[in-house]
Amino acid sequence: MRRRLGGPDRLTPRAARALARDLLLAAGFEPVAEGARSGSLYLRAPGLPHQVRIADHARTPKRRQQYKQVVASLVIADPLSEAAVRERVASALRAVAAAERAAAQPV
Repeated sequence: MRRRLGGPDRLTPRAARALARDLLLAAGFEPVAEGARSGSLYLRAPGLPHQVRIADHARTPKRRQQYKQVVASLVIADPLSEAAVRERVASALRAVAAAERAAAQPV
């Protein structure tokens, strides 16, 4: 059983990030990088350059400019319900799909 914090239906931030990772792995995403100091995890969409980032802090504007392949960043720093984590992952999957459609459009 997962440890809970902030109420009976809330996962700790660490457990919520682990659930998000597991959901993305189940969707076929593959880990491509992990921040040694920050604990950020980057997962790539299957067969695509687009990535989703899972972390406990937001990226800086400089990092957003530097790593444009990251199309969604799941920042989970507070306790969340399992439903909220699933909703955030679904939103990230929609962002990846939208980036894929935009990349396929002729310029």
